[in-house]
Formats: sequence, structure tokens, C-alpha cells
Amino acid sequence: MTAALAGRAREIVGPDNLLDDPAALVAYTVDGIRPAAMARPATAEEAATLLAAAGEQGAGVLPRGAGAHQHLGGVPSRADLVVDTTRLTGITDYEPADYVVAVRAGTRLRDLQAELGRHSQWLPLDPPGMSVATVGGIIAANRNGPRRLLYGPIRDMVIGIRVALPTGEVIKAGGKVVKNVAGYDLTKLFIGSLGAAGVITEATFKISPHPREGQTVFVTVPDRAAAHDLTTAIMRSYLLPAALEAANPAALRRLARAAGMALPEAGAWGVLLLTEGLAESRARHVSEMRSLAGSRGRMEVLDGAAHAALWAAAAEFPSPETHPGGIVCRAGGPIARWADVAARAEAMPAASGPVEILAHAGVGLLYAACGAAGGRALVEACAAGASAAGGYAVVEVAPPALKPTLPLWGAPPGGLDLMRRLREQFDPRGIMVPGRLGWGLS
Repeated sequence: MTAALAGRAREIVGPDNLLDDPAALVAYTVDGIRPAAMARPATAEEAATLLAAAGEQGAGVLPRGAGAHQHLGGVPSRADLVVDTTRLTGITDYEPADYVVAVRAGTRLRDLQAELGRHSQWLPLDPPGMSVATVGGIIAANRNGPRRLLYGPIRDMVIGIRVALPTGEVIKAGGKVVKNVAGYDLTKLFIGSLGAAGVITEATFKISPHPREGQTVFVTVPDRAAAHDLTTAIMRSYLLPAALEAANPAALRRLARAAGMALPEAGAWGVLLLTEGLAESRARHVSEMRSLAGSRGRMEVLDGAAHAALWAAAAEFPSPETHPGGIVCRAGGPIARWADVAARAEAMPAASGPVEILAHAGVGLLYAACGAAGGRALVEACAAGASAAGGYAVVEVAPPALKPTLPLWGAPPGGLDLMRRLREQFDPRGIMVPGRLGWGLS
């Protein structure tokens, strides 16, 4: 970063909110790349002015919230300026009776949940990194968790957004009512973009009543086929679980340890059902699960601390902290085909090390993890299985040294030309997240 840009950034955010000391900037390193400076704007307008100044200098910009999802994407090709959103905090509009809340992007999810909880409401998200993640970071990374089955993904909860663009403009998309159909739905453009089109500064969500109480139905079954049969039976039933997971033996033992449970038998798969809400509804789920599980396997019902710890571990399964130095792949496809992808992943050579598999069986998503030595084999297995099922596979976690050798984003999707044209419109100088996106998009 040039001295001119550093001086301009200091003018915009103030000297106390610009960091250019190399030692202090180590905390903002992304995949081994240390930025030249970090600026912390207090308003959307300051963020937009920063981006415009960076564009004039051709400086590479990396948006950042709490840093919970910086492991996603490729290694940055350059990192001249980190735009940190942690001064953009607080709720800007909230009427509990409307079940809608507007909040600045640097607000931590846990702080938002605490305020909503005072009114027996919540934003039904349980993404990886939720103890530290900001709402803007969760949107930009499109992070979801096990409860996606009942409540839907974050893209269905965001109904309005405010963004600082690299052109120096601040735009709004969507609104503060759930049924907003005016114009193009630009909100979706920024969800999962990793900041490629601009820095999210505020978001409006539709929220839900808090279910308060929950229980886990924990069923161990002999093998993958039995787990698939049981999850299929659950999805065909009248039950409405908040989450439905299938775990292979290695992942199941990890979850059991997290919950303080006795370790399952060697080779056993697990099916985990989360039921939340009224006592009558939970009792019905437990009763129906006893019938569905039948002779398929052994069933336990968890509540209290063990129940909470189990689902916290399930939510954090894809995190790099859960698999330090390892590889995590995410595969998606038809709901009924998760077991086919799992079979491919488990068929890897034994020399590659153990593979842990956790499937969000009700939504057709699967996470597979192993050590770095088996990384390429795991990625190829997941890609082959997902392709055969009509789905996709991407790499979510990998050591920086391996990232350039792996197909992080999977096979090229349709519509790449349109994506490139959109990026050129929103970021004409190409300064945002250089090197982070796949298929030459950044």
C-alpha cells in the first residue's frame, strides 16, 4: 500500500482506527498473507470512501468481520488493505411485534441473539464460528448450520441489505418487510460473495419465536445403509425436526466425546434428530422415533448440557479449529443421495487416514474431513460422488500450502460470463478479494 493511500485512509477513519504496524497486523493474516494496513470505518459512507480511495490506487481489499470465515476461498494474491467492520455495531431498527430486525454488519451474532432473546425471539442460525462471528461475515460467507432443515438458509432470512461499493457508493437492496417484490433481488448477489462486490454494512432479517426447549434423539445403527434408511423414513414421515444429521463412526465418536457420552460401538453410524418447541411436540417426535428406529438400532434421548454440547459440536464440525491442519470438503446434491457421496469418501485408501463424515441428511449436504495427507484423494472422491449424484463439491478448509493444488471451488458452474459482467459492474477496478474466488472471478 502506498503512503498516499495510508494517509488518505487515516484521514477517513482517524489515526486511532488505522493500523499499519507490521507486528500488529499479524492478527489480520489470511492464509499466510499479511496485509499492509487495516482500517476500521464507523459508517457505511466511510467504508465506501475507503474503497474508492483503494480503487484509485489499485490496492487489493479484504473485508473482515471477526475473522471467523477467513479460511474460505483461495489464498489472496495481494492484501493491501483490510476493511474491518467491527465498529459498525448495534441494532438500528427493531419492533418485536413485526418479527423483523435491522442490524449493523459488525455486530456479533451472539450479541444480536442476546437482545432478541429478551423478547423470546431469535435469528434461527447456528453456523460454524457462531460464538464470535459477525452478522455481516455470516452473510458474506453464506454460513448455515444443522437447523437449516427447519428454518431454511440465511439467504431466506435476509430481506434487506446495505452495502458500500468499490465505486464509492452506498446502496440498499430489499427492505424492512417480508413481502418486498419491487425491483431486482440484489440482496442475493451479496450472500456468499465473500465481499467480492462490496462491504456489507447493515442487514435486515426476518426473525422467529425462540423455541426455548429442545431434545436430541440419538440413534446408533450398524452401518451407512441403515443410517440412510432411517433418515429417509424420517423425511417421509410427518415429523418436523429442527435438524437431522447422519454421522459415520469417526464423526460419531467425536460428537459423543463432545457431549460427554459413552463412545458408540466400533463401526456404528449415528442418526441425530433435533426436536425443539412445545413439550407436546417434542414428546411426539420422541414417540414416533421409537417406532421408526424400531429394530434398526439403539436409541437414546438427550437433553440439558449433553444435548446442547452435541449440537454445538455438530455446528462446528466444518470449522478449521475442529480439524487443525486438515481438509474439509462440502458436497451438496439431492437429499436422497448423501449416502452415495459418503460411500465414495469412505472408499478412500486406508493409507490416507480416517475420514470423518457428517451429513445434514435432511437438506442433502455432507461434510467430509481428513488429514492433509489424504486431502487430494478426499477432494476427488467427494467431487466424483457429487457429480454422479448431480451435485457439487467444494473445499472449505485446507492448509494454505495445499490450496493452489486443489480444485477449491469444484467444477465451473453455468453463468460464469454473467458473473464476470456483474463483478465488473460492481467492482470495475477489480480490487475486491483478489485471488479469493474461483474460475478467474477475482
